[in-house]
Amino acid sequence: MTEPVTTMPSPFRMDYTYVAGAGRSVFLRGLAERRLLARRCPVCEQVYLPSPEFCSRCLSRLAEPFELDGRGVVSTFCVVNFPFPGQTIEPPYVVAHIQVHGAATRLMHLVREVPPDEVHIGMEVEPVWAPDDQLTTSMTSILHFRPVPDA
Repeated sequence: MTEPVTTMPSPFRMDYTYVAGAGRSVFLRGLAERRLLARRCPVCEQVYLPSPEFCSRCLSRLAEPFELDGRGVVSTFCVVNFPFPGQTIEPPYVVAHIQVHGAATRLMHLVREVPPDEVHIGMEVEPVWAPDDQLTTSMTSILHFRPVPDA
């Protein structure tokens, strides 16, 4: 009989490749142009951001992409207070799910330019885009979200 694995030495490394697929590739290419591209299901009208190629509710092919302005609200969040290996941001900082207006799905990203104790569910936020020379086909094209002035 083989003994079960109960511990694993650290650090643990896992190499992997993420395949975005046809639907999410549209979203990622849009990020390199400072555009948030969503897609709507023509049958059940669910709006995805980022979008797959097919609706997860009814399996219909999604319609052509359209742009959202990126403003939304914090639907839930976490304040990270403790450092951990590989961390690139000094704690404390906020990671939130952003419900972008016009989309039924949420984006997870940083909320900055506000003290962590002032972040709240329902806070109106907007994306802060990377400079032109740092735009790429990844979520790093959005540096973070910040509170909308006078919201």
